[in-house]
Amino acid sequence: MKAITNIYNTFIHPNKFATIFVLTILSIIASFVVVMFIMASIDITIGSDSISYYDIGVILSLVVPTVTAPVLSYKFISLTNKLNQADRKLSYHTQYDELTNIYNQRHTLELANYEFAISKRTKSPISALFIEYDYFKEVNKKYGSTIRDIVLTELIRSINNSIRTTDIFGRYQEAKFLLICPMLDLDSAQKLAQKIKEELEEVIHINDDDIKMSISIGCAEIHKYGESTLKTLLDKADAALLEVKNGTKNTTEI
Repeated sequence: MKAITNIYNTFIHPNKFATIFVLTILSIIASFVVVMFIMASIDITIGSDSISYYDIGVILSLVVPTVTAPVLSYKFISLTNKLNQADRKLSYHTQYDELTNIYNQRHTLELANYEFAISKRTKSPISALFIEYDYFKEVNKKYGSTIRDIVLTELIRSINNSIRTTDIFGRYQEAKFLLICPMLDLDSAQKLAQKIKEELEEVIHINDDDIKMSISIGCAEIHKYGESTLKTLLDKADAALLEVKNGTKNTTEI
């Protein structure tokens, strides 16, 4: 079924009516060939002098597929479309966070591992930034989940406007996000963190409420790999985030 679906998507899918027409013509041709073969086999076997059954066979081979093929083709197209939609939906839910429409934790880490392996092989710097919304619990408690989700959506929109297309950005926990930046050293990661904070930290108005957008960012870099892994980088970035929240520093170099 998957092979049929791939052929359909590649060659036929763009035009549904063309699909029905092509399948109908092919059905008529196939039906005609099969019926003629059967009629010829009967004629040879029985040796009948009458050719009336040839006429009946020709009529049936043309009429039956003409009537049934469009219906069956439409059913086939509908089934294929449903399979494609189900496959896209499944793929989306395995990779993206439903609320924020950015990568979920699992897919973020998968992509991060891939980029880390490349950076380690090429001896290129790679940075990680843990970004956390400071007032998640307070907003959730005071305004409820609907306003909380609006705040997170606005936070994501602002961060997306500040990062590169080559960066990997995903939701790590409730209000904690992970940003992986290949080819970015610690100094550049610090500047990016500052840019994100400046772009985001403001008061937004939702209904009649003024809600402060404030985040904490912990940065870490690896440029001397040794036995370091992605977990090493994330642990350092997480520790840097904790230090920021405690009012100390916000960067770690490895």
